[in-house]
Amino acid sequence: VSPLVGAINHLLARLDASLATQKHFLADAAHQLKTPLAGLRTQAELAQREVEGGDPKAVRRSLQQIARASQRGAHMVNQLLAMARADDRGEVRRVQPYNLAALAVEAVHDFVPRALAKGLDLGYEGPGAKDAGAPRLSGEPVLVRELVRNLVDNAVQYTPSGGTVTARVLADPFGKVAALQIEDSGPGIPESERELVFRPFYRAESTLGTEVDGSGLGLAIVREIVERHGGSVIVEDAHPRALPPGTRITVRL
Repeated sequence: VSPLVGAINHLLARLDASLATQKHFLADAAHQLKTPLAGLRTQAELAQREVEGGDPKAVRRSLQQIARASQRGAHMVNQLLAMARADDRGEVRRVQPYNLAALAVEAVHDFVPRALAKGLDLGYEGPGAKDAGAPRLSGEPVLVRELVRNLVDNAVQYTPSGGTVTARVLADPFGKVAALQIEDSGPGIPESERELVFRPFYRAESTLGTEVDGSGLGLAIVREIVERHGGSVIVEDAHPRALPPGTRITVRL
């Protein structure tokens, strides 16, 4: 009886910890959503006054601010939904074969307009989507696509204008492991923060005070998806002797 009671108490403790974690996450999510929602309301009220004042230029500026705030809010909601999908351990896994190179090429292609608008050199290195050497893996393609997109999105967001972002797929010649690397010439992530950046809503100190509106969820989603697939993810300097050193994130699946 004693071992059974001990096991039950252990499970209850884990459940309490899980509920506490979820409660904390929801509180953080609600707090993060307040900013774009408050911005929408403020700008809408301002636009209403400007319409009554007959100032079309001011109205246009307010509408642009409303559009940006709504985009930030929509991005945050999409990230929260992706986090929920990645963390849903009770969901039946839909394991299918997928082509990692194809997902990487697709993500790079989709982010080219944003990269060009920001003056970034965004590129891909590795086997082509239809090459015989492109790594074929088994997993959940929808989640892996989310993983790749979050890594590219993160790099494009935090790399200053004129910088470079490279997505790279490296195949294991024995066909057991494939590696995805996203490398940028941005500010880098200090070694002391490389574990912290995988926490929901955490933003590295090097990005604070910048104009980047990151949700702080991208790398947390990446970690969840990697763990769900039994893989690994590491963060390191892309160019250790350079300033800034940039960031290289390597995912092995």
